[in-house]
Amino acid sequence: MQMPSPPKKIVARFAREDGHTLIELLVVLLILGIVLGALVTSFTVGIREEVDQTRREGAYAAARLALARMRLDIHCASGGYDSVEANNYGGFTLTLTETSDSAGTGWCPAVIPAGSPSAGVQWCTIPSVDNPGQFRLYRFLGLDPTECNGGVGSTFQVDFITQPSPGWPQNALDPVVPVSWAGNIWPTPPTCTTSSLPSVAIDVDVALDPVGHASEHYELRDAIALRNASRC
Repeated sequence: MQMPSPPKKIVARFAREDGHTLIELLVVLLILGIVLGALVTSFTVGIREEVDQTRREGAYAAARLALARMRLDIHCASGGYDSVEANNYGGFTLTLTETSDSAGTGWCPAVIPAGSPSAGVQWCTIPSVDNPGQFRLYRFLGLDPTECNGGVGSTFQVDFITQPSPGWPQNALDPVVPVSWAGNIWPTPPTCTTSSLPSVAIDVDVALDPVGHASEHYELRDAIALRNASRC
């Protein structure tokens, strides 16, 4: 079988040694740059959104875990529902009276470890150094109001606590009215009716960027009863 010879024009075209012109190269580079620029931008935006979403979900999950931890402490507390005071670090501290294993009735192993002499638990908010206007929440095993300071012995719980939309809640049970309620997450609890248990109200609003993205926040509200306390 004999293959036909290629046309002379095709042979002559492939035999040419001249290349593309500078204008053709510039046009190709321009088109390539536009296409690659759009692809890079789309990938960058996607990665940035994924990182932001991960940070938000992490903060929201930490808030839920912190509230669950606080709920356990409040359920086991025998007193202290009226102790919400401004601390020396720019935030507020909730002090709960707990029962140790040596005291007998009402001891919660998940709150006060066995053998610990502590008779209470503190929860405190401390201003965030990296995010002005926001607060961090810590837990401290003990009753010394100077030790729930975010330092040694304090357990970090959640970051990015910010002001709820109605404003920082006030707690009229604070014996000394503070200059500012910024950082308080324990509003005045509901009225303690006869034969009911006292309760502690919680209002935690978590937002990574309350200025730039005010709508992206996660607020947790609850009223938790002190099951070990005396009835009203």
